[in-house]
Amino acid sequence: MELINTIAQVVMALTAVIMAYLAYMTYLKSPDQEDEPDDASLTPELENDSKLLSQVVFVTSKQETTLKVTNQGLECHLKDTRPDRGGLQWIIRPNEASIILQNSNFYVNPGFRSRTGRFNIGIRRNWLYSKNLFPEPDYLKSVIKELLVNAISYNKV
Repeated sequence: MELINTIAQVVMALTAVIMAYLAYMTYLKSPDQEDEPDDASLTPELENDSKLLSQVVFVTSKQETTLKVTNQGLECHLKDTRPDRGGLQWIIRPNEASIILQNSNFYVNPGFRSRTGRFNIGIRRNWLYSKNLFPEPDYLKSVIKELLVNAISYNKV
């Protein structure tokens, strides 16, 4: 009987050690992150009078999401290296952008992930952004606001 108790205690101790190691590897170890890309395409596109017209908000090795002001309004474009993915995702027309601004209906949620957060603009919800591009959520929120303002006034002289 004593041998069985000893074996059970050894098995429990080994199980505790294995669980502690797995917990460390899963939850406590600092995540390895990719280096920030040094791509010129990530810099904001400005009009001659310094209006923000385009901003990359999300970048991975396979995808890039860009918000662009055009004569149609604020557009979301996804560039994807995989076939049959990407392209224009949605458009916020100038009148809709005006309503979104009036109601402050845009939000940035950094969440708990180390590399990505999410943002909402009106009914366009849960779009990813890269925290290495926008370490402070308020910075992305101000960029979204500026893009919405510029989408409203893009065709106006």
